[in-house]
Amino acid sequence: MALPFPVPSHLAPAFSMSRCTTADVDAIAKIYYEAFETDPRNGFWWSPDKAAMYAWMKRRILRKMADRSTRHFKVTDAQSGKLVAFARWDIPEGYGAVFGEPTEADPEPVDVSQTVAAGEGAEGVPQGGENAPVTTAPVDVITPPKTDIPDGAPPDLCQIFFDALSNMSEKQNAKTMLGLSLLCTSPAYFGKGAAKALMFPMLNLADAHGLKTYLEATPGGKPVYEKLGFKEVDELVFDLKKLTGKFEDVYKLSIMVREPNSIS
Repeated sequence: MALPFPVPSHLAPAFSMSRCTTADVDAIAKIYYEAFETDPRNGFWWSPDKAAMYAWMKRRILRKMADRSTRHFKVTDAQSGKLVAFARWDIPEGYGAVFGEPTEADPEPVDVSQTVAAGEGAEGVPQGGENAPVTTAPVDVITPPKTDIPDGAPPDLCQIFFDALSNMSEKQNAKTMLGLSLLCTSPAYFGKGAAKALMFPMLNLADAHGLKTYLEATPGGKPVYEKLGFKEVDELVFDLKKLTGKFEDVYKLSIMVREPNSIS
């Protein structure tokens, strides 16, 4: 599966970059969970059952891989073969070829009739930072035929979280932009430049085609995105003390948009 862009020259020689496949699902789920649990506030709506969260994440990963409007890319440790980081992007309608059409090697569509999530695309957002996974909330929110939440998760908190993301996505008309839906780095590889290597090529393509880019960032991730040209245009605030009784503060997601840079 060829990449739709050249591998960034600043990616360390010890790493390689390629598309994700269904064979990566277990490794992706592991990094997904580890990145999100760096800050307990990220998972205020999660199930306390780790196995249930892994199962839910795997369902979501497979479903999103079967969605031809998304693209998944990964950085791998060339020596060990371990997954270092991965990114999921949501592609606006009409730009599939720009960001690499799904190939014959991509996963075939799967039956997701029993696994469509409330506020499809909605994610918890792990704590960001220059040496930490910088992850975003989703763009492609839909009205689901059936709610899929992790077993044991509080349905009311899931609904509040998913609805907030869905409403914000609609408010910002996010479907018209390139969306950084998910970006996670294995804690063992923080600070190695893998996450930025996954971002720069796609942002360059967005620039070349005059596309804005949309994401939702944690307070820790916001400064990193600002360095890449993203600006806060709105925010989502969750009063965790009121919602859960477990935290004393609020949890804020910054709604950020990057305007395309001029290509001379």
